[in-house]
Amino acid sequence: MPSTLATTALLLITTIFITMIRRTTSLALSAKTNDRIKVAILGSGMSGCSAAATLLDSPNNNFDISVYEGGRGIGGRMSTRRVTDESGNQLYQFDHGCQYISTPKTECFRKELEKWKERGWMKPWKGTFATVSAASTSSSDIELSIEEPSLDGKEKYVGYPAMNTVCENLLLQTKSEQTINVVTGKQARAVAVHSEEKTGQSPWQLYHKDELLGSYDWLVVTDRNSAQELRPDLADANINMEFKQVNEHVESVKSCTTMIAFDEPLPLPFDGLTFDYNSNKAVMREEFKSLGWAARDSSKPGRSGNNEILECWVLQSNPEEALRLLELDELQGATLPQIREKIREQMVNDFIDCIPTLMAKSGCDDSKQVSTLKIVDSMGHRWGAAFPSFIKQELFKEMECQVFPEQQFVACGDYFGTYAARVEGAFLSGRAAANEVLKCVGR
Repeated sequence: MPSTLATTALLLITTIFITMIRRTTSLALSAKTNDRIKVAILGSGMSGCSAAATLLDSPNNNFDISVYEGGRGIGGRMSTRRVTDESGNQLYQFDHGCQYISTPKTECFRKELEKWKERGWMKPWKGTFATVSAASTSSSDIELSIEEPSLDGKEKYVGYPAMNTVCENLLLQTKSEQTINVVTGKQARAVAVHSEEKTGQSPWQLYHKDELLGSYDWLVVTDRNSAQELRPDLADANINMEFKQVNEHVESVKSCTTMIAFDEPLPLPFDGLTFDYNSNKAVMREEFKSLGWAARDSSKPGRSGNNEILECWVLQSNPEEALRLLELDELQGATLPQIREKIREQMVNDFIDCIPTLMAKSGCDDSKQVSTLKIVDSMGHRWGAAFPSFIKQELFKEMECQVFPEQQFVACGDYFGTYAARVEGAFLSGRAAANEVLKCVGR
């Protein structure tokens, strides 16, 4: 253990020292007197959107900014799943990633949150929240506690009318007739352009399969998994090994999510429920199996959409149970649709099975109503890297992003900084990445 800590500390000191040297020697590396500076950002989650918005809002803005998102929509883990009819009209929606934003920890993010609220991008989720736990080793001692409305100013905020609204609006901003180019549904692959004379030559080219998406002066990567050997994002990027080495010190936690639309409201007196496995892991696993969080998504402001009859719920797994589920023998070698179907089946059954217990513990015991529940639609989803683990995150607490000026490359994301694994941490990291670009180009 001492040698491991010493190695980690040495790597951190070396990384910070090298970064400081680079900052002082490379300020004018990509500065251009006449040409606009082209920046490509991989990922449209909060860190990518924050970086793009910060560059757009910079004084004397001279950036052409493109954001590439491999998924169907903007938001990353702040995504919203929308279900439409044949004509494209929205029927209902689910926040299947981030569930809410907690009270800000920093003054910077507090001001940003206030700005989003003033613009109507975000509203407080004034729901009823509860926790279910096991008081002893007996399943008969399951307890359900309803939280009192917060009196200390702590609130849960959600995007309005969908969680990814904030990300969408950050990317749709216009300043001095300048906009951000957003491309979705294309997995961008970065290629380092080798040239003996860098002057006048953009060091990055982005491709989707064989299609050239564009040439760029700076590359900002927001997903740490891009450093993995099997990912195509940076396979041809010739990225500094330091980036890959540092990323080896982060572990990602998997998560399973299931979205359910019921034909009528469930007889449960809460809108968000936390399953407390720390109370008694064995009893909680026996009673609630895969469930870690359940939310009445329809209770969030603006979520009724075009259908005020259906009630939508989002279920998220306990991290340990997600790993157990995904490691089932039957899922080894399975396709992604097969994995999603298994997640859907397991979590729907676990939730339906526990509703009578939750009703009884909340003083409602109408078993007949449970037996007549009708599921209109349900979908499973796997988050391969839902959030960073804190096990090896110490290395990143002193870093808000990682910049390599010589390669005109910056990495950011919610695995950096003191507030890792939070929306706030992702926002601060993206903003820091943009500021590093601004420093290097002398703006």
